[in-house]
Amino acid sequence: MKQWQAFGLSFILVLLLGGASLLFLVPFGGAMIIGIPPVFDRVTAYVLCPDAADYSYRDYGFGQPTTSRPSGGTGHYTELTCTFTDATQKTFPNEEVALKGIAASFTAAGICGGMTVLVLAAAAGILGSQLFRSKTG
Repeated sequence: MKQWQAFGLSFILVLLLGGASLLFLVPFGGAMIIGIPPVFDRVTAYVLCPDAADYSYRDYGFGQPTTSRPSGGTGHYTELTCTFTDATQKTFPNEEVALKGIAASFTAAGICGGMTVLVLAAAAGILGSQLFRSKTG
């Protein structure tokens, strides 16, 4: 086995194992981002209005029933208002904030997880090629 083959084998092995682990890490990481309100709010604001100078959230309708049944759950609504450098404002409704915020959270978890797997695969490839070289040289 040559040194570049050891690199490739180590790289592919860690890439396969790490890629499979992303099936767990991406949903878990996305849920973790959603569960931390300051992080979720910042990610959502950056996705909806990346060039805004400031943003603010307004929560309203706490305790409103979500179904027509008396035993149903309750919820609330959130509006995002972005203020731009020219003093204009744009408001995003609850549905857009929720859907795009959730999508952005899972995307951020996927990007971070994918980059981590690539770095670990490269490190494993380098380590594998160095170990092979040290045994034969």
